[in-house]
Amino acid sequence: MPPVGFIYIVPLGCHDMNDLETIALGVEEQFEIETRLLENKGPPDFAYDPLRTQYNSNLILKRLLETAPPDALKVLGVTDFDLFSPIFSYVFGEAQFNGKCAVISSFRLRGVPEGGERLHCPPLLDRLEKEAVHELGHTFGLRHCSDSDCVMSYSKGVQCADRKFGVFCSACRDLLFWYMAGNPVP
Repeated sequence: MPPVGFIYIVPLGCHDMNDLETIALGVEEQFEIETRLLENKGPPDFAYDPLRTQYNSNLILKRLLETAPPDALKVLGVTDFDLFSPIFSYVFGEAQFNGKCAVISSFRLRGVPEGGERLHCPPLLDRLEKEAVHELGHTFGLRHCSDSDCVMSYSKGVQCADRKFGVFCSACRDLLFWYMAGNPVP
């Protein structure tokens, strides 16, 4: 039985609504679940750490969970602020593994790959779509994939993110739909 509910995308600060609609369409295509945009909640000032001058992704996940609509299957926050997790100096995004919420940021995804030129960099929107699908994949129970082309491949930097495709490999796709059918995540 397919999951019941919607995937909500929540802007957290400035974001182009056209870009968010494009991300929503990509997410909907990969997960085959209706995706809806919520109103902009503004900057995640509650998660700002003045010592690091960054935003704590764990606190953002907690807030997304507390404010999720009742019919939310998953919630994805999208921001352009610099995120960190207490164990990493920065993150492109973070998710509650096999949970409800994820967050992504365009801040570090704007960077130019080492040795790359801005002219040859994939568009930021492409990177954001990949990160959205990747982090939502974690919320469904998917772990990092060893296939460097798979969207679930771990990205150490923008170069890795640029190299992979924005879709699941066949193994991850099968596993995703296995979990979505109600089978337990180990």
